[in-house]
Amino acid sequence: MLVLTAFTLTAVDYRSSGDSSAFDAVRRGSDTLFGPAQRAVGGAVNGIGDALDGITRVGRDGDKDDKLQAEIDRLRTQLLETDGLRRQLAEQQSLLQMKDTGGYTLTAARVISVGSSLGFEWTATIDLGTRDGITEGATVVNGKGLVGRVKRVGPYTSVVVLLVDSEVTVGVRLIRSGQLGLVTGQGQTGLTYQLIGERARAEIGDAMYTSGSTFKAGIPVGRVTSTSNNPNSPTLTGTLEPFVDVTALDLVAVVLDGPRRTPRSAVIPTPLPSPSPRPSPSPSPSPR
Repeated sequence: MLVLTAFTLTAVDYRSSGDSSAFDAVRRGSDTLFGPAQRAVGGAVNGIGDALDGITRVGRDGDKDDKLQAEIDRLRTQLLETDGLRRQLAEQQSLLQMKDTGGYTLTAARVISVGSSLGFEWTATIDLGTRDGITEGATVVNGKGLVGRVKRVGPYTSVVVLLVDSEVTVGVRLIRSGQLGLVTGQGQTGLTYQLIGERARAEIGDAMYTSGSTFKAGIPVGRVTSTSNNPNSPTLTGTLEPFVDVTALDLVAVVLDGPRRTPRSAVIPTPLPSPSPRPSPSPSPSPR
């Protein structure tokens, strides 16, 4: 009714002219009567329009957010894949360097599981077996050094006892002085060593590699992290940090053949970074 009345008044008023129109008073009265209702209806219509426009805009922004999140996820996946490929390439290059420098015959393998087996606490399973020429007792390495020794071989897989297992003892030689000794696994705490001889000496950071008595010779084992250096003791003892992180094994290699003696150019891994000095504590403010 309001719309019909307003339309009628507007049509009649359009055909009239001048302030003296007969309908001028009627028009002013209709403004007074219908003005509040018109503003209320107009405000409601504008509010609905704004709400609809806001809903449409939110929908468009939501679509943009979904597309942006999808693009972020895609780029993150590509970055992870790139990092994985770089790591695999670095491992392969390290194995090739060990092969060429030490004169070993290697066959590459993948670690498919890590856990306890055969009564040993620290073992790993690799994807090679008798059908790949693997035999029990073979030395297993990666690009950083000694991993362990093959303990059981199946047709397609093999179980490797890791060097940190408490049942494993490795014959070693100190690179700096050539002194011989033994290294024993200590599980998560790493390795301990024992050098034979009253004149045996070791310094923090000294590297050791296999002597060839129980494993293939010339394979890096670890670096000295502590030493007793007791002149009154016939043996020198201490701890050793292995070069290989046995909790993060992927690409490894089984040594099929190698030198019976220590290679002239032993593979010496990059030295471990020295710990950064701790900042001295700042003096406390003096009480007032």
